[in-house]
Amino acid sequence: MNETSETRRGRGRPRREGANEEILSVARELLRDRGYRDFTVDMIAERTGIAKTTIYRRYPSKGALAAAAIAPMNTMGDADDVTAVLREMSSILRLLTAPEGEALEVLKAVVEPRRARIAALLAQTGDRAAELRADLLVGVLLSRLLVTGAALQDEEAIVAAVLG
Repeated sequence: MNETSETRRGRGRPRREGANEEILSVARELLRDRGYRDFTVDMIAERTGIAKTTIYRRYPSKGALAAAAIAPMNTMGDADDVTAVLREMSSILRLLTAPEGEALEVLKAVVEPRRARIAALLAQTGDRAAELRADLLVGVLLSRLLVTGAALQDEEAIVAAVLG
């Protein structure tokens, strides 16, 4: 008998229809309700009735699962309003306000004192928005590093752009 790839079934049980969307839907719900820190694959497995091994086969880590769950929430489309895009990003990032991991602790140890120093230096000049401007400067640096993987090439140009 000559089977085609369409008629041949793989080993194990057949894939459960709709399981992927069910996993992602429950993941989004848990992220909204509990945040990233209290979001676990165990909870998703329990709520969906889908084995953890199946979930991990599709999403190799908690972070990969969270990223896949959040991806459809990016609804910017052709938004031409910077404030709307920032508002959307802020609401999504709130889901991750308590990320975990040693790398985050290291990042905080580097960023917090330097951000405070930048704010203090700006406040000395009479800048009433010193805290916000410090956040803007640090945000540009973090955005460049996290999104593009590149450090700033011209710190003076960024300072001039942010501080005007």
